[in-house]
Order: sequence, then structure tokens, then C-alpha cells
Amino acid sequence: MRIAIIGDLHYPAELINHTKINEVARDAFYKHFMASFLSINADYHISVGDLVHDGQPAEFNQVLSHVDSFNVRFLHVLGNHDTYTHSKETVLSLTQQQRYSVIETSDALILLLDTARECRDNWGGTIDEEQLGWLAMQMNREADKPLFVFGHHPLYNTTARSTEPMMSLDPDVEIWPILERWPGVGFYFNGHNHIHSIVRKGQWHFIQTAAVPDVPAVRVVTVNANEIRLEMTSLADEAWSEWTSAFTGNMFDYEMYPNAEGDSSAERLIVSLHSEKRQVERK
Repeated sequence: MRIAIIGDLHYPAELINHTKINEVARDAFYKHFMASFLSINADYHISVGDLVHDGQPAEFNQVLSHVDSFNVRFLHVLGNHDTYTHSKETVLSLTQQQRYSVIETSDALILLLDTARECRDNWGGTIDEEQLGWLAMQMNREADKPLFVFGHHPLYNTTARSTEPMMSLDPDVEIWPILERWPGVGFYFNGHNHIHSIVRKGQWHFIQTAAVPDVPAVRVVTVNANEIRLEMTSLADEAWSEWTSAFTGNMFDYEMYPNAEGDSSAERLIVSLHSEKRQVERK
């Protein structure tokens, strides 16, 4: 099984300075990025939230028009920018996604979480009690395959910047005691913090992906019988850099994050399923 993952796309319909140059650069960047992302051979193409910048229907429609041009299984979890201006119900009707869900394949268990608030002033994450109860039930499944969890916000004190204010799930959300119950190997994928980062805690690997305008790249996860391999596919070149420099400075409430690539440890991960199983059995 292969999964192609992107960080915060932040497609903006509105720019502060609406010049022809800025709009052409924006449209060229997103057209080329989405075509490159969706052309990757994968069983699932997943966005970890903030698919759009202001949560406007026109933004979702523009992004999804790219998706509709490809025969892929596209999954999207809600980010705080996705719910800036409209309710989750409205957004989900546009994206045709579920607020949270589970997909079980022969190779892995995939959980999609809703960590977003319907609030512009608080961009930190939360998970309601209904969803926490559902998540706890998922931990009772057979742990004979890896578990992949996707949410927009990182858990507090895991990946880079996750201890900064509103840059993680609320520390009071009791999600770690639930995930810790999973007896097998687990992977939690998130965006939000605009910097690549990979951190291990117990049997869990926390994988954070930078925003697409900052680092045009795709993470590709490959699962086989012996190992899980996470690799980075960079799509950056001189033309793409020129496009982003032309429009990102004209996005309201957006600043490119310095050193968003993170360090070398944030690019690649290989996990042997046999060694992970032995470690779990010894506990």
C-alpha cells in the first residue's frame, strides 16, 4: 500500500494585491503542484488540513476541481483555516468527506480525525467527547497491522513547535492515554505548524509536514510485509520559487516559516515491522 500526503495547502482565492502577475503565479503554482501530487501512484492521497486559506466555498471548489481531474481516492481532514468562515457541516458538504472516519485495508488501519474549531480567534486544536469515545473504541481492534492516524493538529509536546500557544491539540484533551493503548506500531500525521518534523514516543511515530507554499513536497508512505518506509518527494525548483515569492506575500495572515524544511531527520523514516512487533511483545 502507498499513501501520498501533503501538508497545509492554503489555497487563497483572495490576495491583498490583486495584480495579474500575482494571480497568474498563484494559479500556476497550485495547478502544477496538484497535478504533481495527484499523479503520484498511491492508493490514497491525503491532505492533513488547511486545504484552503479562508474557508470559502470558491476556494474548496477550485482545489477540488484539480482533484476531480484525476482518478484518485482523495481524503482530507479539517484544519482551522478550512473552518474560518463556514460551519463544518457546510465544508463537509463541499468536500464530500466525513468529519472523522476509519478505513481498514489489508495492510493498515487508517483513522481520520477532526481537530479543528469553528473559530477564527483560536487556531489551536481540540477533539470533542463523542470523537474521543469513538477513537477509544478503535483501539480495541486487532493490532496485527500498523495504525495510521491523520489529524491537522499535533499532540502537545511531540513535533516541532507543538509546545507553542495554539500550535497543538489542547493539552487538556486526553488523546495520548487513548493512543497509548494501541498495542501495535502507530503513526500520527499532522500539519498546522509549517515545519517538517518526526518524533518518536513509545511505539508511536509523530510525523509533521510543512505547508506547501513554504516547502512544495509530498510525503510518500509505503507499507509492505516487512517494513514501513516514509520518504519525501520534493517538487521545488526555480520556477516554483518564483511563483510562491510572487503571491505568498499577498496572502493575508500568512508568513512563510523560516527553516520549514526542518533537519535531516525530518525527511525519511524506515520502521521494521518485525522489530516493532518484538518490542511490543516484550512489554
